[in-house]
Amino acid sequence: MFAKKNLVAAAALLALVGAAQAQSSVKLYGYLEMGVGSYKAVDGKTTTKVESGNMMTSFIGFSGSEDLGGGLKAEFALESFIGVDTGENVKNQAKQFWSRGSWVGLSGGFGKVALGQYDTPLFVAGLSYNPFGSSMTFSPTMRHFYNLGSTSSAKAVNVSKSDTGWVNSLTYETPNYAGFTGTLQYAPKESSSGADSSSYTLGAAYNAGPLSLMAVYGDSGKTTAALNQSAADAYPTEFKVASFNASYDFGVVKAFGQFSRFKYGSDSLQPVGNLTSVDKASVWQLGVSVPVTASGTVLASYGAAKYKQVGDDASDKIFSVGYDHALSKRTSAYTAFTTEKLTGFKGGRAFAVGVKHTF
Repeated sequence: MFAKKNLVAAAALLALVGAAQAQSSVKLYGYLEMGVGSYKAVDGKTTTKVESGNMMTSFIGFSGSEDLGGGLKAEFALESFIGVDTGENVKNQAKQFWSRGSWVGLSGGFGKVALGQYDTPLFVAGLSYNPFGSSMTFSPTMRHFYNLGSTSSAKAVNVSKSDTGWVNSLTYETPNYAGFTGTLQYAPKESSSGADSSSYTLGAAYNAGPLSLMAVYGDSGKTTAALNQSAADAYPTEFKVASFNASYDFGVVKAFGQFSRFKYGSDSLQPVGNLTSVDKASVWQLGVSVPVTASGTVLASYGAAKYKQVGDDASDKIFSVGYDHALSKRTSAYTAFTTEKLTGFKGGRAFAVGVKHTF
């Protein structure tokens, strides 16, 4: 009798555990990359490095969801950058460990709401519509937006004047309506100063078969604390941005195009090239990815940034070409080369070969 009751109790417990596992899940994922290359900034000397993150910054992440019933889910994600060559949190060694992303939210038929540090629509558009994605070494768009990577120059500039994700933010993503989606991101000023103001950005995308379009408009306000990891990484001026992005997959080739315009506030952009300050900047990029074999793809991208101040201007032009060879669904080898020419300086360049793995 007792044995039967114990069996029934055990079966009931297993059923409850199975139901709980079906309702919630946690996933470990990430991206690891290592390469070796030669790098020269436009105002520096050539160096040879064993480098992590040429094609995308390596990271590790945890994400999870819980089914709350009625189509409602709770979701979260925690992500940290990794320098595979040193084991450091390469982007923010002295800052938050979860510096790539940290948010919690709810999703359902209404869309998705996330609170915390979340990717900006500008960053999503920047990486989605160029063949080199989020590469801070070989993507002209990422280089111009964020001025990061091994060939970055102290004489170039971060035109977006903010990080790839906004901290202390609230983000809403709409459901998909016949291919149309939208994003609204808001970051309060979190300051009692009357001189500060809140920040917001809007993104609208359309996807239909081979065609993809995305537009972004944003106003950073005058606050820095709401946008960046810490005051040590602040970008001390407001800006407004309008960005237009498109791609079309013809099968034999996928074409990409981007154009963005930035306008800065009373504290103009930091000096760049031969200019003492910058009031406006524009960034554009044209690129292609061409599958040449079942496993190999050729990548090419040309982009330029133009910086303006009253009575003068400067430009930064970048051309990149690369080849990516898939060894499996999760592992590939790559090689890439880039050149850069900034007004008033000698050319910069970088060449690298490496391997990348997702899990």
